[in-house]
Amino acid sequence: MAGHSKWANTKHRKYAQDVKRSKIFTKIIKEIATSSAKNGSDINQNFQLRNILEKAHSYNLKKKLINNAIQRSSGSNKQYTFKTMKYAGYGPAGTAIVIHCNTDNSNRTVSNIRNIFSQFNARLTKYENIKYLFNFFYILKINININNKNLILDIINKNNLLHNNRINKNFLYINVEIKNLKIIKQYLSSYSIIINNINMLITPKIMQNLDSNNNNKIINMINLLKQLKETIYIVHNGKIY
Repeated sequence: MAGHSKWANTKHRKYAQDVKRSKIFTKIIKEIATSSAKNGSDINQNFQLRNILEKAHSYNLKKKLINNAIQRSSGSNKQYTFKTMKYAGYGPAGTAIVIHCNTDNSNRTVSNIRNIFSQFNARLTKYENIKYLFNFFYILKINININNKNLILDIINKNNLLHNNRINKNFLYINVEIKNLKIIKQYLSSYSIIINNINMLITPKIMQNLDSNNNNKIINMINLLKQLKETIYIVHNGKIY
């Protein structure tokens, strides 16, 4: 019996891991299709796609699945691609929540999100109504082994466009406000400086204090939202402990 029990546990654990992996693959495929449809399939021009493909390779996503996702986003197949939707709402204790999703059915997605919100007596609101509670940045990743770090910082500082930066071994990470991204890319390109990839970063301006009850509620709520296959990004201003 012990051997049978061990095999059963192993089988169930493997099944749970496979389900989780499948959900990750689904999200990555959606991101590939959405990014290539919006900004093209050339990774030298589409930094977001380059970053997504790096993530796909790290999860050993098959090349065939990647190519199919890109093909779905081109030409006559564009009607089958996913689009990025942004949602926002107030959770337990008035916690502000921002959710970015990739979906091919916005009605289904908002219904799923609204259902989770209702479980916690939370409410959705317009995205524009909640944006003022957050800072919105892009993180530029630049290889300092092939680019001149001092030159990069000098270019940005002279134009007062640098928000902050940090160096991690071989890379320089620069936070820039969304409104400045286009002009910074132009400046860097004019000096032949290569951007490895670009990620979005959303940070709360003020953290919302939570008691123990609401602390657990927001944790459970965020976990349920993350489990939705459409979800690609969640941020909130709850001060979780």
